[in-house]
Amino acid sequence: MTQAVSSLGYINRIFQNIELVDATQQENFYYSLVKSGVIIPSAEGRSKGALSIICSEMAKMSKGKIIVDRSDLGFPGRSISEAAPILKHRYGYVSLLINSGSGKSLMPLIDAQSMALYIEKTGDVKNFSIDVMTSDPNSPIGKLGEKYGNVLVIKGREENKRTEGEAREFQAYGILEDVFILSSMVLLYGMACAMNDEKPPEKIRDYIRPLSVEIGSMVDDIIKSKFFEFLLDNLEERKACFFAGLGSGQEVARMTAVRVGHVKRAIGDHVYVAGESSTPAPRAGDILIVISQSGETEIVLSWCKNFKRLGGKLAAIVGRPGSTLQSIADESYVISGERVPGKPSDFYIKAAFALSPLPIYLVGRIEERGLKLPEYILKWYHSVM
Repeated sequence: MTQAVSSLGYINRIFQNIELVDATQQENFYYSLVKSGVIIPSAEGRSKGALSIICSEMAKMSKGKIIVDRSDLGFPGRSISEAAPILKHRYGYVSLLINSGSGKSLMPLIDAQSMALYIEKTGDVKNFSIDVMTSDPNSPIGKLGEKYGNVLVIKGREENKRTEGEAREFQAYGILEDVFILSSMVLLYGMACAMNDEKPPEKIRDYIRPLSVEIGSMVDDIIKSKFFEFLLDNLEERKACFFAGLGSGQEVARMTAVRVGHVKRAIGDHVYVAGESSTPAPRAGDILIVISQSGETEIVLSWCKNFKRLGGKLAAIVGRPGSTLQSIADESYVISGERVPGKPSDFYIKAAFALSPLPIYLVGRIEERGLKLPEYILKWYHSVM
């Protein structure tokens, strides 16, 4: 795919980077996941959110994968090396699936080192693999993947070399790691679809290409929508912002909250994720942004109704028009498409893309108002410039 799918350059770059992925790397990586009896996902921050979203879809497939997260109460060990023989006995082939743009993230590095030590100690290279998605194959994690498994290199985590620029330029480049994170999420989704349909790795792009067109069209639509304008109008005001969702919806909420939080904190405000221990009670005028495919999740609706009762404003991204959540929201945006039981859903991928331009446009709006933002935000130290 070489044609543009969106008016935003960084969206196009994401799908161009996927097309540039080495076919042999992709094939080896894919077959390791196909062969796995159990997958241990390992990542940090928003990379973890993206990985969790896709692993959740893999677990729900009709030919679903066993996913065992390190944070699970039932994880059978204090470390990867301690859990490795137990997981092998229970499920067979074990894939430590790492998503790290820099290849230097602390917890994934510790996990990779622990798995590498176990493989080295036992000499068992047939039942264990460290499968790494990264932008830097020469990083510590990348090198461990190369030696003890597979490395899939995805562009998107290059350093920022530009010294100055305006916020609108970031519409072309996005934010560093956003490009890698969203690229890795889409590529893993394509792999999940191919696995579920028992297709060879060369068919992965057949799932991604139509999705890229849908995402590009959706992003162009949402940035011109009344919903997006409502978000910007409220976010530029001096008030707190809350994000909410359950499961994969909460992962999208966290991913977006991190970047919006950079901008809101710079003007003296705060951003929170609902349901976490440090989340305070909302005040009148605050805004809650909710992500829910069904729009009917009871606990999410309870949060929303309570938020509105306290005088807050509610914006919702939903997958079903006419849902209860949409009916009580002040503004909503519908990402159409039905979940097919046993098949991976793309709703939360699309929701992550739909919200990805928000911090970029918020900076532009604040600059238009003449407010001074810190240099690190204006330069977007974490940007692909």
